[in-house]
Amino acid sequence: MKHVHLARVSVGLTLGLLLTACGGGSATESTTSTAATSTTAATSTTAAMTTTTAAPTTTAPESVTVKVVTLPFITFAPYYIGSEEGYFSKYGIEVELVNMTVQEEILPALSSGQVDVSSGLLSAGMFNAIDRGADVVITADKGIVDPDGCVNWSILGRSDLVESGALDSPDQLAGLTVNIVPATWLEYYLNVVLESGGLTLDDIKAVNVSSPAVPDALNSAQIDVAVNAEPWVTILANSGHVPVLALPQEVLANESGAVMIYGPTLIGDNHDVGGRFMAGYLESVAQYAEGKTDRNLDIIETFTELDRGLLDAMCWPAISLSGEVDLAGVDDFQEFAVERGYQDAIVPGDAYYDGSYLDEAATLMEAAG
Repeated sequence: MKHVHLARVSVGLTLGLLLTACGGGSATESTTSTAATSTTAATSTTAAMTTTTAAPTTTAPESVTVKVVTLPFITFAPYYIGSEEGYFSKYGIEVELVNMTVQEEILPALSSGQVDVSSGLLSAGMFNAIDRGADVVITADKGIVDPDGCVNWSILGRSDLVESGALDSPDQLAGLTVNIVPATWLEYYLNVVLESGGLTLDDIKAVNVSSPAVPDALNSAQIDVAVNAEPWVTILANSGHVPVLALPQEVLANESGAVMIYGPTLIGDNHDVGGRFMAGYLESVAQYAEGKTDRNLDIIETFTELDRGLLDAMCWPAISLSGEVDLAGVDDFQEFAVERGYQDAIVPGDAYYDGSYLDEAATLMEAAG
């Protein structure tokens, strides 16, 4: 398994197209450190899909390197687990983890073939890119709202406001400064909560502060509310800035908030490689779903560089065991994005989603036993 850091890349016109309506903000899953040790930038589809011949056998598939964008966060754990436990290599896949620290560069790198797999929150930029011809497609769930699960995404209130009762109902958000990553599923969730109180996003003062800066911003009263995901939910709660109002489990149950995306290197001629990668991924998700075992903690602590105590205390978000994406929820997000002017038009399901990789993975997993 290889660990590389993809340097800041320039992709000209493609970058300009993909960044439209992305909001130009920092990702919710931001970090101040990475596990990168070297720099590699592939410049063509051929380079992105490095193929080597496996040792001669009668059954082993040809070994293929798949470049996967990763960040040191818990929702990327299946990639780490699969790499360490051999779930990917079982299907002839060598995973090369590519750490990218600038969220706005991920889609351009994916669509240009410099990396093969990406994942993240649903965003208007994602659908605008597909609508404008980017050869990328959603292939699996990467984070589902389990109605019986723990709190991964939430609206967190500043401690003094929570204690005073100033955040007991959605209508009290009017006029407050709220930290949110614009044009993403998190803003969609916030909008649903605001509407339940008779408000819209226009009734708040929205700002976009990077996640590592949120604790200080709340402590100094620069912001009143933040919409965040783990590990920041636990980190902030430890400082008294706790979840308030309706949780996603109450208003968006069973929706996919984050998804996996394939780029052109796994579409078309390399479709079988995409199916093999998916089989390894789903087996990895199954181990991830076992929860906070010593083995899972060992692997995730190593790759994320997060404190083991924090990993043990925080919510491990649900990921669909079947990989299936809640397409109805995805379309609800798109309607929100179009209404807000973030997205040009609704992209039909057959243009943004390809479930055939999950079907192929199921067949491969059954054959492998």
